Amino acid sequence: MMIDRLKQTLKPILSTEQKERFAEYYTNRTFRVEIAVAVFIAVMQACMMVVFLFREGGPFAFPRRSGYFSLYTALLAVTLVFLAIFVRWVKKKKYGAIAGLRMLYVVILCLWCIGITVLDQMGGNTIGVYCYLIPTIAAIMLMSPVESITLFGVSWLIIVLLLVFTGLNAENLFSNLINGSFVTLLSIFISIRYNLSMKTGFRDREIIAMQYEKIQKANELLQQMAFTDQLTGLQNRRSLMERIFGSFEEYHREKRRAEVVMVDIDYFKQYNDSYGHLQGDDCLKKIADILERFAGAEGAEAVRFGGEEFLLVRVEDVTEAQPLEINKTGTSDNMAFNDMASDDMAERLLKEIREANILRSDNGQTQVTVSLGVWKGNLSQIDKVETIISYADQALYCAKHAGRNRIYRYGQRQEMLETGADTAGSCKERIYG
Repeated sequence: MMIDRLKQTLKPILSTEQKERFAEYYTNRTFRVEIAVAVFIAVMQACMMVVFLFREGGPFAFPRRSGYFSLYTALLAVTLVFLAIFVRWVKKKKYGAIAGLRMLYVVILCLWCIGITVLDQMGGNTIGVYCYLIPTIAAIMLMSPVESITLFGVSWLIIVLLLVFTGLNAENLFSNLINGSFVTLLSIFISIRYNLSMKTGFRDREIIAMQYEKIQKANELLQQMAFTDQLTGLQNRRSLMERIFGSFEEYHREKRRAEVVMVDIDYFKQYNDSYGHLQGDDCLKKIADILERFAGAEGAEAVRFGGEEFLLVRVEDVTEAQPLEINKTGTSDNMAFNDMASDDMAERLLKEIREANILRSDNGQTQVTVSLGVWKGNLSQIDKVETIISYADQALYCAKHAGRNRIYRYGQRQEMLETGADTAGSCKERIYG
């Protein structure tokens, strides 16, 4: 059981890919702390050097004092070099190299601690420096379990061998061995816990971030599905009301003008009955593709309104074109209407669908055709979006009853119907009331 737990503890928490990201994460998170610790160590070494400089006899009065002074000087120099390289590499984002630099500094600290401990034992002192420095290193310097076990274990083994075989401070040997062994085991435990805590926290953070990203993508997909027609990929009726005309009040207030073209595939039910629903779906997709490309070129929005009906919607500022004289229905009067029709989106669309030449032969025709109902006007004269759609729908009704494969514009004065007077009259009555 203990062996299994030890194996689990020594097992890497992070994948190779995660280790690269963790090196960046850990360095950025602990940058200020490590700088502060290094500065503190440098200041302490400088202070101890000053103390030795002003002691009677100076720092080289006898070998033991010289040893202390040399270790303080060496650690000060190493720390200053470490600081300079560390800051430089952080700026250059050399996170992998920084991990190696950090480990090298830990090794130097352990060697320094061994040297100080030996000098203390030569003077009959305790192993106090070792007892406070090693746990501190374990708590603030990240090491893997293997690294901490190896480094602290080897460091303590060296000290034990030196104490036993040199006979230094023999009267305190037993207590030093007990205290040092306890501190070494405690430091290894602290180091392993710190390592596990940091890496587990990072791994959990990545898992949460990944789950959040998945949720975001799922929400975006649901959002897209909510506003997209699944067959054709065009925007659906909900998108029309919430996205395209979602700012209708603003458009109304700013007196923007709009052009709405309702498109209906002629005799589509007969096409479905003759060729089957799969072929009918293919026909819808082809018309939708034409509308999508056309809308992108015209600065408009393409919508599948329902069944075989589609909408093209274009909203623009009044200042973008010649101002219109608007009548009570929101449409322009004859002259103004003709000005708008001079750049007729509906006529270009009808031409493009005809040129696509989607073949059919079930109703005596050679290709699929469409009927178009158009409303153009100033939105300031319209009370609600549904009114615009109703006007375009009424115009479409007249286009279909006039023989299909043509355009009818809501509010036009000139006669465009090519059938008998009864049909023309019914459409006029439908539009003008």
